[in-house]
Amino acid sequence: MSAESQEWHEFGRALRKSRKGHQITQRQLGELIGWADSMVSRWESGTLTPSAEAIEALDSALTAEGKLISLGLHAAMADGNRLRKGTVEAKASTRDEDDSMERRRLMRDAAVVAVGSAVAPALTALTDAWQVSQPPISGSSVSQAMIDDWEHAADIHEQRARFDPPAVILAALAVDYTSMAPHLGRAQSDAVQRDLAHAAARHAALIGGKWFDLGNHREAHRWWAQARLLSEQSGDSLLTSWLRGWEAGYRRQAPDEDLNAVLLVTREARRFAGDSPSASLVAALSEEAKVLAMIGRHAEATTTLRRTEETYERLPSAGSSRQGRALWYDRTLIYTFAGDVKRAEDARATAEKLYPAGHRSAILLALHGAALHARTDPAESARQALQLLEALPAERRDTRVMSASRMVVSALPDKAHGLSAAQELCALIGHRSA
Repeated sequence: MSAESQEWHEFGRALRKSRKGHQITQRQLGELIGWADSMVSRWESGTLTPSAEAIEALDSALTAEGKLISLGLHAAMADGNRLRKGTVEAKASTRDEDDSMERRRLMRDAAVVAVGSAVAPALTALTDAWQVSQPPISGSSVSQAMIDDWEHAADIHEQRARFDPPAVILAALAVDYTSMAPHLGRAQSDAVQRDLAHAAARHAALIGGKWFDLGNHREAHRWWAQARLLSEQSGDSLLTSWLRGWEAGYRRQAPDEDLNAVLLVTREARRFAGDSPSASLVAALSEEAKVLAMIGRHAEATTTLRRTEETYERLPSAGSSRQGRALWYDRTLIYTFAGDVKRAEDARATAEKLYPAGHRSAILLALHGAALHARTDPAESARQALQLLEALPAERRDTRVMSASRMVVSALPDKAHGLSAAQELCALIGHRSA
């Protein structure tokens, strides 16, 4: 398929830069992935759209750690947005037909990344068939089953994000959001529009988080803005609060973010949650406490943490087990930043029992432990952190993991930066003070 778009030209430039960085020719790269060098040349020039299989092969062959996959998904989704807008001259029937064909292509290409090339065509066909078989709600283009399925999908994506690489989660999200998007632009009843916006807002927030993990902060902020718009359209202030807190949870991890600006986002989340006890209010207060701790306002952080705990205790049945686990994790992080060794160790001992091996939070807790003892035993702390990071595949070293690793380096005494483990750790996370 012909490309000729800014996004595919950007993909091509990144591909060329990566290939030259590996000091291989277009012919050699083509041989590595099983495609003709003429195809590689057209991909690099941005005049031809590579298939999802090709993008995945290129990313793997050039050890791009998901960067080419993320750029490819961005370009494919941009194509979809342009097609959905259509042109004034196009007939509605033709535009709908083209939109449907492009939507299926985007779903297939994203599914290739998420589930593999053999299963993807069947997945796309079955998804289309299932959606067509559901009777639409009167006056709307979607069925209740479709809306319920998208809500359920958001739950699954959120859970899998704690185990799977960001690029895989982003691809899976693209499949669902691409199937939702055409309905967002069509006339729906007020109730359906609210329910549809609710499901789409959750997906948009997750998409923003995965873009952030992949290092594309511009795209992340664009999708968080979309999540804010959709959540307000849903009329659910608790959802709006939850997604503001979700955004803050990612942004506080990045070294180039202004934490005072992120603090304002957490307080906006708290405002939307209101004063009555709710899971959204607990999440907003918790994020506010963590940002305060990171800024160094430890007394305020501890006070806000106590308010978080009190609010959680006032929830029906003491809130969800997942949020209860998260509170133990939050205590560990806040007390570690505050240098309160006893409370941090007690919280970590409890939290570690609540997360299975391989869960991202289990890895983060281990890094927090290394950070807590970095001043008293820098050699062992640096060694532990390095060992943890090296054991993770590169594609799983997401924003949160890198942030926790930087905590360890920042806690090391200046003289300890000369340790070989500390230097290797700094090199691995790109820490400038090494």
